[in-house]
Amino acid sequence: MSTWLRDDTEAVACCVCHHEGRPLYDLDPFGVVRCPRCTLVFVSPRLRPEALQRLYEAPQYHQGVYGEEGRFSPAMFLQRQWTNGRLALAERELDRKVFGTRLLEIGAGHGLFLDAARARGYDVNGVELSETAAAHARDTLGLTVHSSQLADAPLEGRFDVICAWDTLEHVPDPVEFWKAIRGLVADDGVVLFSTPYFSSAPSRLLRRRWWTLKPTEHIWQFTPRTHRTVAEQAGMQVTRTLLNPLSKANLTRLDSLVGVARPRER
Repeated sequence: MSTWLRDDTEAVACCVCHHEGRPLYDLDPFGVVRCPRCTLVFVSPRLRPEALQRLYEAPQYHQGVYGEEGRFSPAMFLQRQWTNGRLALAERELDRKVFGTRLLEIGAGHGLFLDAARARGYDVNGVELSETAAAHARDTLGLTVHSSQLADAPLEGRFDVICAWDTLEHVPDPVEFWKAIRGLVADDGVVLFSTPYFSSAPSRLLRRRWWTLKPTEHIWQFTPRTHRTVAEQAGMQVTRTLLNPLSKANLTRLDSLVGVARPRER
């Protein structure tokens, strides 16, 4: 769906400070705003949950990510590079044998990353909001992927590795999302994530024309500093941020970062 009405939107406040944001860009019917206290950038008004669900269930949404089946896709080539680089990063951060290690991916899409992690020896589970994508992961790849919000997924026990690739910018409340992760990650576990970042050179140069702004779905816009601020609200600590577009885990991505977080001591 390409045309949204104001009736499809709702106003929200900062998830950290609960302040209304100050306007940055008017992208009617959406607004991009910045919290005057913690500087977190977010979309308000933004799509209501039911409108957002319609967006994610549209067949063309995931087709834009994976390309057409059976044909060479530059997007799929990059997905494979990122997958290999991110699995290598997970293994370095975990610093122990992978076989049998429990890995959860939040925002699992069609299950390609989980499938690669399973081939490495991980015991994998996934959560994916889109029923269409989750069904593909289950039926085509034989993966366990729950179609729900993270808080509603029937997950048991703790996970050694939790991954959220290009997911945090989509969730209704990042602080609550990190709290849910804190309850799922093992005390000696690691969380790996990626997002666009608002302080990147493309964002600063292109402003409202930045291709990754996407106010329909990217409802939170982070910087390395605001990532730390949000995670700390939930007892997590961002320990590493990768911005280099030459890194295999972040290859060609001039406006995206890969982060590593760990639980803080209780």
